[in-house]
Amino acid sequence: MFPNNNCTNNSAQTRPNLTCPVCSASHLPLKGSLANGVYACTCENCGHFFKFKALQDIRTTATFKVNGKDYTVGNEFTPSTTLNTFLRSKGISKGTKGMCYEGGCGVCLVAVTLYAPIRMKQIHYTVNSCLLELFSCDGMDITTIEGIGDPKHGLHPIQEQLAKHDGAQCGYCSPSQVMNMYGLLKVKPKPTVQDVEDYFDSTVCRCTGYRPILDAMKTFCKDAPPHLEKVQVDIEDLDAKLCKKTGNLCTGHCHSNIGAHTNKDSDNQTAGPVHIVGASAQWLKPTSMDQLLSLLKQHSQDNYRLVFGNTGFGVYPKYSAANYDVLIDTRNVMDLYGIDFDPVIVMGANLSLHNLWELFDRTQTDPSIPYGHAFSEHIKYIASTGVRNMACWAGNLMLKYLQPDFPSDIFLLFESIGSSLVIYDGDGNMIKTSLTDFLKMDMKGKVIAAVEFPTYGTQDIYIRTYKRGLRLQQCVAYVNAAFNFQLDAKTNYTVKKKPTILFGGISSTKIHAEATEQYLTGKALGDPLTLKGALATLEKELVPEPGYFNASYRKALALSLFYKYVLDVCKVKASPAYVSGGLGLTRTPVVGTQDYGTKPEEFPVSKPMPKLSANYLTSGTAQFIDDLAGPPGMLFAVPVLSTIASGSLDSIDPTQALEIPGVVAFLKASDIPAGGVNNWRPKGIYNNAVEELLSSGPINYAGQPIGIIVADNRETATAAAEKVKITYKDVKTPIVTIQDAIKKQSFHPDPPKPLVIGDAKAAIAAAPHNVLGQIECGEQYHFHMETQSALCIPTDEGGMDVIASTQWLDGVLETVAQVLGIEQSQVTVETKRLGGGFGGKISQNFLISGLCALASGVLGLPVKMHLDIHANMKMCGMRNAYFMTYTIGCDDSGKLLGIEADLFPDLGFSTIEGGGDLTPWLDNAYYCPNWLVSFQQLKTNKAMGTACRAPGSTPAIFFMESMIEHVARYLGKDELAVRQANLYVNGQKTITQRVLQYCTLKDVVAKHVTDTNYTQRKADIELFNKNNRWKKRGLALMPNMFGISWFGGMYTTQLMVYHGDGSVAIAHGGIDMGQGINTKVIQVCAYELNIPMEKIRVKKSSTVNNANSATSGGSITSELACKGVIECCKILTKRMAPVKESMQSPTWEELVAKCYEEQIDMTVSYMTHPANENYQYMCFSAATVEAEIDVLTGQYQFPQMDMLYDCGDSMNPELDIGQAEGGFIMGMGYHLTEQIVYDEETGQILNAGTWNYKPPLPKDLPMKFNFKFQRNATNPLGVLGSKAVAEPALTMSTAALLAVKHAVESARADAGQKDFFALNAPATPEKVQRFCKTTIDQYTFGK
Repeated sequence: MFPNNNCTNNSAQTRPNLTCPVCSASHLPLKGSLANGVYACTCENCGHFFKFKALQDIRTTATFKVNGKDYTVGNEFTPSTTLNTFLRSKGISKGTKGMCYEGGCGVCLVAVTLYAPIRMKQIHYTVNSCLLELFSCDGMDITTIEGIGDPKHGLHPIQEQLAKHDGAQCGYCSPSQVMNMYGLLKVKPKPTVQDVEDYFDSTVCRCTGYRPILDAMKTFCKDAPPHLEKVQVDIEDLDAKLCKKTGNLCTGHCHSNIGAHTNKDSDNQTAGPVHIVGASAQWLKPTSMDQLLSLLKQHSQDNYRLVFGNTGFGVYPKYSAANYDVLIDTRNVMDLYGIDFDPVIVMGANLSLHNLWELFDRTQTDPSIPYGHAFSEHIKYIASTGVRNMACWAGNLMLKYLQPDFPSDIFLLFESIGSSLVIYDGDGNMIKTSLTDFLKMDMKGKVIAAVEFPTYGTQDIYIRTYKRGLRLQQCVAYVNAAFNFQLDAKTNYTVKKKPTILFGGISSTKIHAEATEQYLTGKALGDPLTLKGALATLEKELVPEPGYFNASYRKALALSLFYKYVLDVCKVKASPAYVSGGLGLTRTPVVGTQDYGTKPEEFPVSKPMPKLSANYLTSGTAQFIDDLAGPPGMLFAVPVLSTIASGSLDSIDPTQALEIPGVVAFLKASDIPAGGVNNWRPKGIYNNAVEELLSSGPINYAGQPIGIIVADNRETATAAAEKVKITYKDVKTPIVTIQDAIKKQSFHPDPPKPLVIGDAKAAIAAAPHNVLGQIECGEQYHFHMETQSALCIPTDEGGMDVIASTQWLDGVLETVAQVLGIEQSQVTVETKRLGGGFGGKISQNFLISGLCALASGVLGLPVKMHLDIHANMKMCGMRNAYFMTYTIGCDDSGKLLGIEADLFPDLGFSTIEGGGDLTPWLDNAYYCPNWLVSFQQLKTNKAMGTACRAPGSTPAIFFMESMIEHVARYLGKDELAVRQANLYVNGQKTITQRVLQYCTLKDVVAKHVTDTNYTQRKADIELFNKNNRWKKRGLALMPNMFGISWFGGMYTTQLMVYHGDGSVAIAHGGIDMGQGINTKVIQVCAYELNIPMEKIRVKKSSTVNNANSATSGGSITSELACKGVIECCKILTKRMAPVKESMQSPTWEELVAKCYEEQIDMTVSYMTHPANENYQYMCFSAATVEAEIDVLTGQYQFPQMDMLYDCGDSMNPELDIGQAEGGFIMGMGYHLTEQIVYDEETGQILNAGTWNYKPPLPKDLPMKFNFKFQRNATNPLGVLGSKAVAEPALTMSTAALLAVKHAVESARADAGQKDFFALNAPATPEKVQRFCKTTIDQYTFGK
């Protein structure tokens, strides 16, 4: 903290910064009168007497605009406050969401004006508001989703297109998708389709599968494909018309209320430096290089940090502004934006990663800059668009400096061409240094000012860079690499001078492969012996450090990247089959087709249309729980979680947490009120099962709630939760893997009885062939974009009102009543919409609502709890992991005769959530007369697994398809032939002993084979694989039989008709999670009552109108809600019939008015109560996926996917196609990239966040993404002939893994490995590369 002197000052707004001329200590005048003039002071640091003149050019506030309105902020906020926190806490933008708070989910995007040095003007760029410090916004013009359009005043064209293309399902990510496109159009008003796909790497969408989002955005492209209706929009029209006085959307008249935080003079207050002194830290913003260097000299020994984008704290929280005493913002130091190309290339430190990309993109064809193309392509895959727009390259290097194991792509690129850094110290001394020497420097009191790049006068420079990660977009590299060789192509590619060989992700200290560089100098790179020697040398010197990613894979990947480089530059030396190994996988933009039929005579039922709430979702108008302002005095709760997985509590000390200003209380198990129960498993659902709300001692998993911190804001509560000191005793090494649990015989008692159908043992013994194997699949996090949330408000009569992000209102109601010890009738629970659910909010929100209700009940105040992704992943259950061993008996054709399987579900620490039974789906589409399935339920020190979209069916169908594949490989037969030999037909009994009727599997598969040109494509792939050693393709077709059970689907529906205008309101027991349930309900109601859809509204679901309703899940809720509406309409129509008969052709409004006059009850209630304990009906579908893999790296992509889906007569095919697409892409994540990793010592999840847990992004989609609904396939057992959707489509994503496996099989065959192997899920690039069985002795030119 700076010392204060005895001068006076007239206001905080203009307090000048005074520097002692002797010791350079900075002073702030005391408050009081201070006008322009000469004043005298005594330095409180050294005692020197000096004079100063008050120029009043130092500001102690930051000023910026949001949607045209001025805001001024000062030390009432901390320097670590982010723009996201400010926008949301002040109610300025609720459409700007929060979830991960580390820049990985992308729901927080806004557009801000940043200086564009190439264009030398301010331009709007999309950025992550959760990473942008509030004080950094000084001088910026910020636009949020609210600032561009809304349904009341008119939608922005982007909002309109996203809604029109059904690109908003749950809608939680929709505002950010819109703002991302808004930023692209600001930067590039006439983008291409490729620009859209490159730009959309920031925001995760779990619902849609991205295709409709991309389609909506591509309508703005100059090369929009023909099937999309191109939108012609002037860039001027993209800006909403904002009132200059109010900052709101212009309505044609003005309002005088500007707001409490406005300042009309902001435009004149952004030029001068800023000095904001807070209680714990200060923020300094110099505006010149001299000022910056002076500050560096002054604070060189302080705990300071230079700030530009400061996005690094999203990866490494220890670099958060909250952990520093002095923050120096360099963004307004214009000297650091310099760009010069003569005589050398110089780029200033303030250039963003996007600026770098622009520059290198423009120099791709410049022969003197042979690295331009490689660098521009590489930078596109660093972080995400929002981060690249905000972060500067110098900050990236400093992160590498501070965190040596950080695989900085910028460091790699710059070092590959021998760049020099220009660094200044506080005295103005310039230091020019190499990148490697920079890492060894003492950077205290110094700043990176610029980088110098070389130019080349020859055409024999070959520069390539590589980055390979778990996912293509927004993903840290397993390994990155760069190679720079000067080669003489005429002399067999002789290495003319010492080359550069660099690797990131191998070692934090060894970056150059020096021995290999030395070995290759002067040798002919095109000589097979040179290649062999280089690989041998490199193999010896690569010693990967222990790290998050597997060390052996990182080493293998580094070797393969070097080999890939050699194949690329020496391609003329390689055989034709080897040449493609030098290239990466080439993506083309996603093109999707949606093929379905309708029945116009039944409209609005079967009419394709977007969700009726789409405009509200895409404009950010629709609110979720964390968007609700709440009543006055509302507090915020954050759980305190265990950091061990097995042991007991020893002590809990919240002292430090309670000392933090704003913290109100810490609650533990003993604070549960008298009469309440420390159990969040409601007795009415789970009988006598107990899972403690807050641990009273036993610790069962890492992430188990121990206490609750309550504070006046979420940020304070989160920080305080970290300060609660907890000690443990009786700590044991946890069991966190399936194999460890099996090895240690850690089983839950009383497993389910084996499933016995026929005599499997005898059938297998008598079978001509026995096939033995095992298969495994992992967990999956739901990744609902809205994390678990609850808002609890005590009533004035001792009850509790709860707004919960739950799929099961009834369960939340029971939990809250149970925990507080009150009657269930004293609790009201309501939910309007969820930002995704996927099963994760069925039971798991009971815990969150119970914790929130406890805090609210004890304190007697409203409390909100909104978990971030880290707490959500640690604390709540996920999809179960499974392991299975099997023995299959089959005949020569592959026909199944008997299957014996031992199933090992990983249930976590308890069986409360269920036994993990997969058997109802284990047969998928195949008849087997004899089954014996035994169970051993694994007990691990993990949170209990819970339902996740298609919970048991997804692993079960994956297992069955893997077994069919094994049979085919064992017999040497075509896998499709084996599948077709075993398909169910009518009259056969399924594994659940249901006798099949209406079974169309054989016809569906045959049609799908024809539709997809399967036979020819398979032949083409075989030819491709024959001609390519290092690229392989695979094609997998799988059928799908999916049983839909209505049993237990009790949903209460209320239908109310208002006599004044005849409008209709519906309150149903289902939960809107983005599946379009409300739109379908309105379509059905309009059809049944023969009234316009505009007359009908759906109200929020609640335990008042919809008491005792079941959970929303299993893909059945929409159809059963529609069934409830149909029954209500029948009852209403029957009541109204006598009145209607007495009238002559009345209008609906006239009929309603007359019924009211006749005292007819027009409020109708109905509860669905399906009694069928077996499946109500079956869906019969098929899917085909084509995969392409890079054998050398294990990377894969999907050229095409086709699905023929059995949706019956869809009530809304546009919505149902979206559900099928989204389900399939979620399943691709499960089968390919989404892997939960545990610390085997503590049991903690190591990738609880967005940094290393990777659901799919747009470039993970199949490039041809084709969905077709079967036509003329009415379901006589469904609602209006329809069938369910989403869950069956998800299970068919198994085909993506199988296609990858087929490609791997081709690679293994080339490597001389033709034995069968099981490819477990998820099939990460690491597994794929390992199973390809490549070794460096295979790395030749193929001649």
